Amino acid sequence: MGVWSGATGVSDVLMKAIMLGAGQGSRLRPRTDGNPKLFLEVDGKTIFERQLDALAPLVEQGLVDERIVVVLGYGFAEDSIGDRSRSEKIDEYVRIDDRFEFEIIVLPYWSAVENAASALAGINVVDDDALLLCGDVITTDELLSSVVERFHDDHRSEGYSTVAAIEGVQDEMTAIDWDDSRTVTDYGAIEGHQEAGIFVLNRDHFDTAGRLLCENAVEEWFPIVFPEVPSKAVTVDPRRHAEINTEEHFREAERKLPLEPADGSEIEL
Repeated sequence: MGVWSGATGVSDVLMKAIMLGAGQGSRLRPRTDGNPKLFLEVDGKTIFERQLDALAPLVEQGLVDERIVVVLGYGFAEDSIGDRSRSEKIDEYVRIDDRFEFEIIVLPYWSAVENAASALAGINVVDDDALLLCGDVITTDELLSSVVERFHDDHRSEGYSTVAAIEGVQDEMTAIDWDDSRTVTDYGAIEGHQEAGIFVLNRDHFDTAGRLLCENAVEEWFPIVFPEVPSKAVTVDPRRHAEINTEEHFREAERKLPLEPADGSEIEL
């Protein structure tokens, strides 16, 4: 099974953002007919555009590279889509913001795998720590900065990756759990804290993560990696975060937008 890539090579070593947008988002149909959730329009802007807006200040601050990796599948896997070529559709939906450069990976076999395969494809083309963003998450630059800075200031030097979470026990969506030192101990359909769809994978963990993702590409979601490599949880403010998996989530996100800016209070609880 091949992977189509619009890559032209990676830039100088700096944390890379990887946007994961290969899946169909079937729970949001018909809103996602033809395109993944990443290009779902919410209150006048797509999730993709909102993620770019959140990333732009991090690029300006030198925290994240300007070259963004975008992993696609559903809606982009065919060589031609309607009366357009795949490259034309990518130009229309992805290469839309001159603040960034884009490295595009398309999984032609997206329907046969889970997003572990998307994460694997992304980390295979980056050369430093990876900021992984799920394609259904809307957030603010302040929240993203807090996660990346916490990784740089504390976790990286101690050999950890970082997982963002919304504190409070829930069992509606996938969750993580951690011990008294905030080290991640479990992930999945468990009773735990809601994972926020924002992760930083330490480059020193790429070999282990790559093996796990390869072994589980068909059936698992990529956060299975984080209980298996040393990872710390960072709690984020739900007022500055929205995750859209269902029609109810979509309506809730519309009510929340614009997300609240930072008010000087601490992000982590």
